[in-house]
Amino acid sequence: MLVFCHHGNFENLATFGFSIFHMRGNKIFIQDWIAHHTYQKANDIDSYYLRVANQINDSLSTLWFEEPETNDLIHTDALKTLSIYLTCYLEDVIANTGIFAAFRTIHKELYDQFLPFYKDNNLTDYYPEDINSEDVAVLTWLFFSERNPHLFIDPQGRLIQLITDLAYAILEEHYEVAPENPKLNSEYSLDENANYFEVRNFIEKLVATNYLTAGEYNTNLNHLMQVAELGRYQHDQAQLQQMIYRVRDNHFNNYRLHLFALKSSEFVAEVVGKEHGLYNSVKTMGNRIHSFFEYVKTDEQFVHVKHIGTKTAFKIYKDSIQEFTEPSAVLSFYMEIVPWKDAWNLSGIMTVVNPEEVNFDLPEQYEMTYRIEAMNGKDKSLKKTEKQLKDMAKLFQSEQKAAVAFMEGREVKEFANEFFQRYQQKYPSKEESPLPESNLELTADAKVTVFFNPKTGLEVFGGIEEFFPLKHNPFIEKEEKGTEADVPYARYFLNLLVEDFFPSELPKYYANLFKSEVDKQFFFPLEEPILDFFLRFYKRGSYFLGPFPLLK
Repeated sequence: MLVFCHHGNFENLATFGFSIFHMRGNKIFIQDWIAHHTYQKANDIDSYYLRVANQINDSLSTLWFEEPETNDLIHTDALKTLSIYLTCYLEDVIANTGIFAAFRTIHKELYDQFLPFYKDNNLTDYYPEDINSEDVAVLTWLFFSERNPHLFIDPQGRLIQLITDLAYAILEEHYEVAPENPKLNSEYSLDENANYFEVRNFIEKLVATNYLTAGEYNTNLNHLMQVAELGRYQHDQAQLQQMIYRVRDNHFNNYRLHLFALKSSEFVAEVVGKEHGLYNSVKTMGNRIHSFFEYVKTDEQFVHVKHIGTKTAFKIYKDSIQEFTEPSAVLSFYMEIVPWKDAWNLSGIMTVVNPEEVNFDLPEQYEMTYRIEAMNGKDKSLKKTEKQLKDMAKLFQSEQKAAVAFMEGREVKEFANEFFQRYQQKYPSKEESPLPESNLELTADAKVTVFFNPKTGLEVFGGIEEFFPLKHNPFIEKEEKGTEADVPYARYFLNLLVEDFFPSELPKYYANLFKSEVDKQFFFPLEEPILDFFLRFYKRGSYFLGPFPLLK
């Protein structure tokens, strides 16, 4: 079963028509296969796996669904790519490169189960060192879900089941005889003596070429390249290369994968394994800090600086800063740095700033302050903000009997101001703190839902008031309130889940607020691990956001 959610529209397709259809002319060629690898020259082993991919593709090409929306998912190019994708899984397991094993390891650590959608005690014939039909089902769900982010696909529905049955039959046929690809293994192996740049390049190479992450990683990177309008720098090749590197570096450090909302470095660390000597260096390389620093001194190996906000000392490897000249006077810098072994490397820009340009009131600088303090075992600022949010949430809940309130657009600003004033009266602080300012532009008669996000504070949304049949909701007719049969709770939950506009905490709150109702209507009970897996997958951009007590 599929559930389509796009800009508030929703369609529930309860049944599928299925029949055998004529095979399409869509042969996979060797260049298609090699495009999913790090090397360019094919060999006999590649030819073998190419035949497997074509077998899978031929088999999947017999699929046809009566519903146009579903049939559109299995268009020729999608099935060709999926066939390569699943064949790469076979190649991965045979060569023991650890790509899918890393996914499974992370899932086990997070949820104490090998795979999403399956209980370990139900995996009676599951062998982690082999290929498994359950792996194929999960991979197929990931493939379609990543490429259709506003579409929810039932992981146990017929689309996934049919593809799994057809593809796994072919994979199983080849499992015992498929050759190991030593070239793949060497490409995805990291020397324990690798330097910073070698590790940095290895992480990007692996995440940008392996079947599990390459599709979404490269799609998003290409989008950023287009947004950057790099064409206007064509007249200056040096500047063009600098801009390309900057876009790639920002993407590398900031982008979170659909896989558990991980950064590239975090996923790749699990591929190389905890026993690898560079495991911790790989895992933390994406933890970039971009903030304001004051120059202290330079020695033979390091440039020493001090974070202006927390007074924390940092050592930056001097060889990571091109053409660095020791300043003759005390200067302040804006720097982008990443951890490397026991110090830091410049990764991005380093520029001199004037005192008036140093601004720690920006939300991103709040986050930098929290992270720097946490690195030093201090969490005073974080604990203070968390307590503020906890106290605000308690006050909001006591007044509204829920984490949501409903009003017209004209009322929001006054409501927020009065709420923060009551908060300051109930929880007085020795420090003066101004009321958060709102830059919201709301239509006066708009129907508005105010949500207290425990990670960020008050957030305002329009168009979802009907999702909440609560007693204090003036936009729901009295006779409609609480009439479970007439409220599509699961549909509303999925709207909140798949639309990027809504933060991760909102569908989480909704699923818990109406748990029994959502569970009855959903494909299966939304147990906490599955809910968290979905939140990480669909809300990777906001899952780790906060905490900032702001009106948004």
